[in-house]
Amino acid sequence: MTMIITPADDLLATNEFLRDGVRMSVVIGRPQPYPTGTGWRCRVRIECGTTRIEQSQVVAPTAQEVLRLALELITSRLGMTESQFFEGATMSPAA
Repeated sequence: MTMIITPADDLLATNEFLRDGVRMSVVIGRPQPYPTGTGWRCRVRIECGTTRIEQSQVVAPTAQEVLRLALELITSRLGMTESQFFEGATMSPAA
C-alpha cells in the first residue's frame, strides 16, 4: 500500500532546511485513530532533494506514543535531535 501525505491532510509539523547543500523537507501528520479502531497512526514524509522520498506510517497504542515514535523515526533517519528538527519548524495552530 502506498501512503501519500497530501496538502489536504491534517499536518502537525513541517520543516525545510539545507543539509550539505541538499534541500530537506520533513512533514509529520497529526496522530489519527487507526482505521481498525485499536491504536493510533501518524504519517511521516522525508524528502531529500528531488530524488529521495521516504514515507512511513508509525502505529502505537496512544496518540502520545505514536507522536514520540514519529519524532524518533525522523531524528534517527536524519541524525539530528528533536530540538534541531523543531528549530525553524512550522507547527499547526492546534498543536
